[in-house]
Amino acid sequence: MVGVVGRSAQLGELARALDAATFRVVELLGEPGMGKTALLAELRAAAATRGARVAAGKATEFERLPFAMFSDAFGDAWTDLLTSVDTPDGRAALYRSARSLLPGTVLVLDDVHWADEASVELIEHVLRHPPEGPPEGPPTVLAMAYRPRQLPDRLANAFSGLAREEWWRRIEVGPLTPVEAAEFCGETVSQARGAELFEASGGNPFYLDALLRLDPGDRDELPDTVRAVLIGELAGLAPPVRLVAQAAAVLGEEFEAGLIGAVAQTEDIDTFTALDELIARDLIRQSVAGQRFQFRHPLLRSVVYGSAGAGWRIGAHGRAARLLAERGASLAVQATHLERSATIGDARAVEVLVGAADQATSLAPARAAHWLREALRLLGDRAVDQPELSMRLAHTLAVAGQLNESREILHEVLGRLPAGPSDQRLEAVTTLAMVERLLGSPTGVKRLLLSELGTGKGKAALELEVAAGAMRGSHFATAVSWGERALESATAESEHELIATITALLALAHTFYGSTAEAAAHLDNAVRMIDRAQDKMLMGQLESILRAGWTEVFLERYDDAVRHLTRGLELARASGRSYLLADLLVGLAYACMWTGRLDEASRYADEAFEAAVLVGSDELRTMAAGVVVAVQLWTGEPANALRAAEKTVSEMGSAAGRGPTIAAGMLAQAKLQTGDAAGARSTLLDIGGGETLPHLEFPTRAAWLRTLAHAELALGDLAAAELSVQRAEMTASVSGLNGHRGHASLARGTILLANGDAAGAAEVAATAAAAFEAVDMRLYQAQSHMFAGAALTTLEDRTRAMAEFGRAKALFAACGADPLFRQAEIHQRRVGGRNRKPVPDGQSPLSDRERQIAELVAAGHTNRQIAERLFMSPKTVEAHLSRIFQKLGVKTRAAVAAAWSQGF
Repeated sequence: MVGVVGRSAQLGELARALDAATFRVVELLGEPGMGKTALLAELRAAAATRGARVAAGKATEFERLPFAMFSDAFGDAWTDLLTSVDTPDGRAALYRSARSLLPGTVLVLDDVHWADEASVELIEHVLRHPPEGPPEGPPTVLAMAYRPRQLPDRLANAFSGLAREEWWRRIEVGPLTPVEAAEFCGETVSQARGAELFEASGGNPFYLDALLRLDPGDRDELPDTVRAVLIGELAGLAPPVRLVAQAAAVLGEEFEAGLIGAVAQTEDIDTFTALDELIARDLIRQSVAGQRFQFRHPLLRSVVYGSAGAGWRIGAHGRAARLLAERGASLAVQATHLERSATIGDARAVEVLVGAADQATSLAPARAAHWLREALRLLGDRAVDQPELSMRLAHTLAVAGQLNESREILHEVLGRLPAGPSDQRLEAVTTLAMVERLLGSPTGVKRLLLSELGTGKGKAALELEVAAGAMRGSHFATAVSWGERALESATAESEHELIATITALLALAHTFYGSTAEAAAHLDNAVRMIDRAQDKMLMGQLESILRAGWTEVFLERYDDAVRHLTRGLELARASGRSYLLADLLVGLAYACMWTGRLDEASRYADEAFEAAVLVGSDELRTMAAGVVVAVQLWTGEPANALRAAEKTVSEMGSAAGRGPTIAAGMLAQAKLQTGDAAGARSTLLDIGGGETLPHLEFPTRAAWLRTLAHAELALGDLAAAELSVQRAEMTASVSGLNGHRGHASLARGTILLANGDAAGAAEVAATAAAAFEAVDMRLYQAQSHMFAGAALTTLEDRTRAMAEFGRAKALFAACGADPLFRQAEIHQRRVGGRNRKPVPDGQSPLSDRERQIAELVAAGHTNRQIAERLFMSPKTVEAHLSRIFQKLGVKTRAAVAAAWSQGF
């Protein structure tokens, strides 16, 4: 790199980022004028010299157009991406597609502190999913420059959380030293004047440069602040030239010469003469495009803009808006000027702002909400007469993840609407109920729903919302009761579109309540209506397909669940109902995970988390993060899953309902797998509400009771484990579901094995495997074969044990559960005797089970960890260990480890 004065350390860091074989993020932070842009220019030049693909974009202070930086950086490629995302809810799809532009690219983003909301979201997404490229390929670097005190909180929090990652580099760009400032000034500046300039500038390169531009004879009139210096640069301009500069500042960071005269209201010859003078004074510079120009620095543009009178600026923005409209500029570009110029009552401005919001809602809902607010402001007192616009704002805020603001708007709308039955009031109340559910506080709106029921308008819809709120709050008996009332009302009122939604809710409510037969009957009715309905009819009642799909997951109809949830996903994206995406995707993740399609489950889980983050619901985010951990428990290291689960639980926020139970359940499972049986039991009892786990949803209770029994066995509490197993068996008896039977059988097997009945344990393991196989729950089927192999190993039945481990291995391999595949392979080889070691003379040989335990002791495992791994109680491990001591003639675990290392 050629270098800039006083920045050798920073340039070295940038060079190292280009040399890295993997993705690198570089953040350049410093106050205005410190030279961050110059450093980014050096990075771009160095990357281009190396033949790397370079993309550069910047944010602007006044125009916050959606994705402005990325459009600037990628040009036509970005336009193609936007065109390819043709659904009303394309944010998640766009963000995933945008990542494809990054591998092998040095992406430079300047002035990130001014980034629009959509760009902030996309940057966050990229940082959560760092791009991957071949190590031998060109560098992949994301470099961002910003002012730390102005950085949006969302990015500040994201940057802070990632600052310790090895692929992250933070470069602070501070003031120049006196020596560096002298070098910056050059040899023509005397030492005394250089010292004076350094003192006045504070070592800020931009300020120093501005001071250098003053006449040296004016040293006695040096301004106290550099803003005054910049204004001083304008002081020598003739009024017409100054006017042209101010018109240019109104037009934007970069502007066309042909537009300036119309905004400044000057003749062409005067405009271009003024432009020449501005270029000569280096206030404005010509861009590569030729007909386009830009200010020397964003700070200078800001000063020029602020030097104009507030009234003149309003008129200038109005002229710019009209000119741009005549030239066919986008509604978004027009909106940036109208929001600064239009006055109350300007119907045309309201129309443009609402149109720009409509176009932006799917990809940049936060900016859309901003324009809708401006439209409402321009309506003035007439806004009261247009509650539909406020309703649109509330919906847009919900899509943007600003749920609290959406709730406030809806309460304001309800406060303005007259009491009594009306379609608008019904829509506002039901929308508010949906927002409250997303916020995890469904009971907060119940009183309002009940009061509205007295009006006689929309009775079925209101009763449905009461039932839905009870569902979200885990009050399933209440949900069933209100769901039945809603179904009766909908039937009486011939509300055919609502009947499918209510029926699907009843199916899911009965499933959670534990009445499987009733759930199945309602599900069959709901599915018949859903499958007959055309997509257009389902658009307004998408929760019917969501609830039907989830019921199918819990009733073990996995193929049907995937079919319906996938259809719901497509319709939600097509209709812009982004708040449903996370729920749909979590359901798909579970359906795929439980049937052993782990690659698909992982993809759906990741997408669910991203969708939940965009909605801003703590409950949905927690639920999605929980399923991410669930997949990790099958595919990764338990320690990594434990860290992820702990993070999820610590960040639950205001989440309530299913989200926290899923996350805490996964934390308990991760604790158990990492040897913390006490922690697992405590976590389950806490979230489950006691030893019967009444707070955990019925469809998964048998599995959690099995986990609890494992933890209790590992703790040596055989009596408590027996009770947990009996409760699992009772749950399976009530539900009649194969999955429940499988979990209860495996739980029973652990008790039998702990009591020394290995033959009985092997038998119930076979029963569990058959139950899981009947509903294609391949991962749990594989677990059953693993357990059967362990029981048969205890019986010294090597042939059958090897066969069981082989079945487990094949299933784990087909599912993509690599760590469990390796465990099955190790067990199979050990039973087959391939790793037998010679027994030294004079020592008694150990049995296969004793050799397993000795190997685990040598590896540093505690008795409890060994018990969990080998499906036995700690007391049984102690008994085996006692025999190992006797046979080896040793008295300590360390001696067992030493004997193992020497090959006994």
